[in-house]
Amino acid sequence: MKNKKLAEYIIELARVDQGARSLRFEKPELVKGIPNYLVYAIDGVNNLRIKKIISDFGYPTQKLIGKRAMDSFYILAQHQDFDLELQKECLKNCDFQPKYMAHLTDRILVNSGKKQIYGTQFQRDKNLNSIPKPIEDIKNLDKRRKLVGLEPFKKYRKKMEEIGRKTKNMVLKK
Repeated sequence: MKNKKLAEYIIELARVDQGARSLRFEKPELVKGIPNYLVYAIDGVNNLRIKKIISDFGYPTQKLIGKRAMDSFYILAQHQDFDLELQKECLKNCDFQPKYMAHLTDRILVNSGKKQIYGTQFQRDKNLNSIPKPIEDIKNLDKRRKLVGLEPFKKYRKKMEEIGRKTKNMVLKK
């Protein structure tokens, strides 16, 4: 790893990002009414920080910052839904793990109004249940998922539905 200081900075940015997101689930009583605003604010600030990192160091790679920091940079990039061009450039220029590239690919496709190809993106229906966003070629979905190191869709869907149930219960308790 060439730049340990940059790696530590990226890891800390991702820690804050994930902390804000998990706060909604762990302590909803503390953040009633504001959790999403906090997350959006962090995403906006991280957008500027990501662009500054790219401007100063180029697109991060494992060679530059190491695997752990690269995984953390993926977290930051995937949450830039309001900046699809940045996500596309990160997907093209960063050496994320294949499973993370699949997640980011799906996210970009879905946010571009297209069907996802790895089945990683979910949404809520009118009853607040988690359901997958539209998927291209469902018949071969598990083959594609296996190629990038993702678990079978049925197993992943079960996990996503469980997370959805927990959030649904939290929302309904408010």
